[in-house]
Amino acid sequence: MTQPPLWPVLDDHGLHKVPLRFYWLLLLLLRPYICWVLVLTLPQAQRDMLALFYPRQADFILACIVAAPLLLLIAALSQRKPKGHSGWRHIWRFGLGLMLLVAIPDLILTIVHLPSQVMLDAPWRILSPVLLFIGCLWLLRSRVLKTVFSEWPEQDTSKSKS
Repeated sequence: MTQPPLWPVLDDHGLHKVPLRFYWLLLLLLRPYICWVLVLTLPQAQRDMLALFYPRQADFILACIVAAPLLLLIAALSQRKPKGHSGWRHIWRFGLGLMLLVAIPDLILTIVHLPSQVMLDAPWRILSPVLLFIGCLWLLRSRVLKTVFSEWPEQDTSKSKS
């Protein structure tokens, strides 16, 4: 008897499962929006936390503009089910390109906006460019991700008759 795989490759709808690394990279790329939500939920006295990540307001606005296409990808991901709206499949098919379109400029902007004495002043700010570089490499090399973005579930046409 053969053992079932430790992690099933397919989900309940017969599609390849979206890798967990995809969600981690999505969180990394959406960090301006996550920071924005965190700042909005903090008390007024602690709202200057955004300045830790984005010292200049223009950097934050630019980061939000760069990450905006990922919001479409999240909407398409939410519709990747048999009862979902099939119009989102067109955005989903270009998901790999969308992620690269966001990840590469984000990497460049993150490196350009690092302070000159980053290793002395804020060494933790080196972490995001390193993770972005690893994420870009993964996006370029992952065969599983190419398969995931090429699949879309069949529409559920069966209606239960009562």
